[in-house]
Amino acid sequence: MKLGLNLWIWDAPFRTDRHLALIPLVRALGGEVVEFALEDDSVVDEQLLRRTLANEELACTVVGLFGPDRDLSEDSAAARQNGLAYARRCIDVCAGVGATLFSGAVAGCGGKNLLSSDARRGRIERAAESLRELGDYAAQAGVGVAVEILNRYENNLLTTAAHGRELIDLTDHPAVGIHLDSFHMGLEETDLGGAIRLAGDRLVHFHGNESHRGTPGTGVVPWGQVADGLQATGYDGYVIIESFNHLSWIGPLAHFWRPLTESPESLGRDGLAFLKRALQR
Repeated sequence: MKLGLNLWIWDAPFRTDRHLALIPLVRALGGEVVEFALEDDSVVDEQLLRRTLANEELACTVVGLFGPDRDLSEDSAAARQNGLAYARRCIDVCAGVGATLFSGAVAGCGGKNLLSSDARRGRIERAAESLRELGDYAAQAGVGVAVEILNRYENNLLTTAAHGRELIDLTDHPAVGIHLDSFHMGLEETDLGGAIRLAGDRLVHFHGNESHRGTPGTGVVPWGQVADGLQATGYDGYVIIESFNHLSWIGPLAHFWRPLTESPESLGRDGLAFLKRALQR
C-alpha cells in the first residue's frame, strides 16, 4: 500500500499556479501519493504537474465531482452523457499528469428520493452500461476507474460495499472497481473488515478517513478491522486521507463548520504516521 493526501486538506479548487508547492509538501509530510479534485474551475498545467510529481517520486489520483446533472444512472440520457463527457475529461487529465486512477461517486450522488426496487435496478443497469463505456475509454488511456461508495446523506443508490459489489459485478469491466472510505463506511457498515473483504479483488481505491474526518487515529473508526480487511484481501493500492480542514467553499458543502486540527500540515503529518502504524503493521 502507498499512503497519501488529498489536497482538499489545504484548499480548493485546485490550480497548478497556486498549489504546486503542496506537491513537495506532501512528500515532506510522509506521503507517497497526491490526490486532487477536478472541479469545474480547476486549472491544471498537465506537463508542469507531471514533472513535479516525477521529481518528488509521487503517485497521483484524481477525484471527480458528480451530481444529478452528471449521474451515470439517471433516466435522462442527457445527464448520463454529460457525466460521461465530464469523466472522459477527467481521465484525459489523469493521463496528462501521469495519474493512474480516477475516482468518483458516479451514480446516486445527491439523490434525495426513496427508490423502489424496480427503479433502483433500472439505475444500477444504466450505471453499469455507462461504466462499461467509460471503462473502455479509461483502459485505452491506461487509467483505472473507481466508483466511490458514499453514506446515506450523500447518496441514495450506492451506500454499502454490497451495493458497490452489485454494480461492479454487473459492469464486469477490468478497468472499473470499487472505492471505499472508512468515514462513509462507519455510517453504513456493521463490520468494516467484512465490508472490505466483500469488495475483495474489486477494491481498487481506499480513503482512510477518521469518523469525524479529522486526524486518523483520533476518532472511533475501528482501524483494526480496516487493517485486517485490507490485509485479508491483499490490497496493495492507495490509502488517501481526505479532509476539508481549511473551511473554504467546499467546507460547508461537506458540512464542516469548524477546524478539526491545528493545521492542515499537522493533520497530514500525524494522520500519515498513524496509518503507517495501523495499516502496515
